[in-house]
Amino acid sequence: MAELSLTDRILAVLDALDVRRVHIATQYAADVGHLIAGHSERVGRVVLAAPSRVEIPHFAPLGGELLFIEPTGGMLARTAESALPMLPDAARATLDGYAAEAWSDLAGDRPDIVGLIAGHVEGGEKLPALSGPAEEGEIAGVRYRASGAGQPLLLTPMVLSPTQWRPVIEQLEQRFRVIELAGPQLGMLSLLEERAACADWRHMCAGVFDGLDLRPGERVLDVGCGAGAVALQFARRTDGLNPLTALDLSPYFIGEARIASAKEPLAGAIEFVEASAEELPYPDDAFDAAYSITVLEECDAEKALAELARVVKPGGRVAVVVRGTDMPTWWNMALPESIVEKIRMPAASRSPAGVADRRLYDMAGRAGLKPVRAYAFFIAAENGDGPSFTYAASHALGQLDEAEKAGFQAARASAQAAGVLYYTRGHHCFVGEVA
Repeated sequence: MAELSLTDRILAVLDALDVRRVHIATQYAADVGHLIAGHSERVGRVVLAAPSRVEIPHFAPLGGELLFIEPTGGMLARTAESALPMLPDAARATLDGYAAEAWSDLAGDRPDIVGLIAGHVEGGEKLPALSGPAEEGEIAGVRYRASGAGQPLLLTPMVLSPTQWRPVIEQLEQRFRVIELAGPQLGMLSLLEERAACADWRHMCAGVFDGLDLRPGERVLDVGCGAGAVALQFARRTDGLNPLTALDLSPYFIGEARIASAKEPLAGAIEFVEASAEELPYPDDAFDAAYSITVLEECDAEKALAELARVVKPGGRVAVVVRGTDMPTWWNMALPESIVEKIRMPAASRSPAGVADRRLYDMAGRAGLKPVRAYAFFIAAENGDGPSFTYAASHALGQLDEAEKAGFQAARASAQAAGVLYYTRGHHCFVGEVA
């Protein structure tokens, strides 16, 4: 039996709640693109709240039924700059003075998005109002919570926002019947889960774990564990013999990690903690080893490396992996060189103080880590319909004109039909010993 698509899963939730038509607000546009394109009769007005990527063909037909909320700085402003010319009929609103990255706490920083969402939704066709006590559950692998009263408004998870929609839920409940969705099928969790299942990713993580040179019983720290996929890989790799403390700044991710780990037989080997990589809540020399995988791009890397070195005992090892935005990607598609040149480099997504290039190695040395090994690792995403490939392809398409986009999509379809479609992304990997 074929696995249910995300669209089928969302429709199953809406059907269970007897919602025939719904307004939508989202930041991770890929969650609802196919729903909008294939089931327009189920969709009212749509709000893209500072999205990170936009598949234009899914959203352009909405015309004025779409509101695009754009920040005025940061990576997500660049997304708006690329997407909006191709959405000429969409309504627009601007978060003046706000620079937004994928990891920005959008709802916490700018609660005024409630007024923007409400103004757009309430300015269109009125959908039948719903009410009732708050209820929650899980259907087809998607968790939901319905609350408030009014027209139905569907919220899918934000990208990496620590508090997600929580800071504005109470305000939204006063105007709408809010349906929040969550779970590993949605948002960045879907990408992280797919990435964790990728053979190359598992091999890279296994190399990181082996590089720590652990003995049974030694305590390990995972900094920036996200939804816990790598922490669970570590527990399986070490057979639970090395107690692991896994922390993340995001309460949303920590909550998802605890839900996922509760289903695992080695769950007792992991303690999940909400904390910042820049201020680890542990004394000096508290751990025998530590690792951090694709986290230092999004924080103050110098502070995080210094903290990693501080909490690991002298002679213990620290392993760090960051995305290599200075490494070209390879698209295994028959493309003319003119297109290849435009899409060769990945999105340079990092915070101002983050690191996503070879500077990692010098930073690690300044933090007091003696190099054991420094190397590059390339990971291939082979599922052309999966979230990893789609997320990268959205960025690539944003670099191309209309004719080039058609050529890219034709080459993608041809390679996929032949069974040889993939793209690679490079990573910088460092293993060091605490002096």
